[in-house]
Amino acid sequence: MAPASTRNLPPATLLQLKTFLRESGSPLSVAEALVAAVKLWIEREQSAAQPARGYQWKLLFLPEGTLARMVHADRWHVARVVGDELIYQDEAVSPHQMAQEVAGDGRNAWRVMWLRFPGEKTWNNAGLLRSRLQKRADKPAPTPLEAMSTAAETMSNALNAALVLIEHVEFQSRNTLERRLPKNRRECDLMDDID
Repeated sequence: MAPASTRNLPPATLLQLKTFLRESGSPLSVAEALVAAVKLWIEREQSAAQPARGYQWKLLFLPEGTLARMVHADRWHVARVVGDELIYQDEAVSPHQMAQEVAGDGRNAWRVMWLRFPGEKTWNNAGLLRSRLQKRADKPAPTPLEAMSTAAETMSNALNAALVLIEHVEFQSRNTLERRLPKNRRECDLMDDID
């Protein structure tokens, strides 16, 4: 009889696990591997349930790991989002405080700050990102009726385009057939029968 830990496991899955453990040379028993897998799954689910960490800069959210930089006197100054704080020179600052510290009064952090989000290669100006978000926020969501009428109009346009294409194909095939009929050929195009 199978141990209690594997009794409810589908046979194919149990066989796959045993094969993997044997071929990989793992020192774990089937029960130990199952316990490790369950613990790993629980940790992953718990971490996924936790809210994303990062710095909220007005309506712009900077996830943990985001880099913020600005240039002053031909030198780049870089800060990083760690946890829920923007860290510049080992101190938690706001983007405005960083701009003031680097370049003095009169600097608008939205204009001078460039951001690179985790996993991205390009830097984006903070002000441009904010204006894009603001445009999206200002645009009201379509009502269900507007969404349905837009979808219906799009489907109608696609159907009309398909009908025009079908008519064009039929016209082309009809003309090709008519061009091959002997009545439409010139006499010089006809070949004499050679006996």
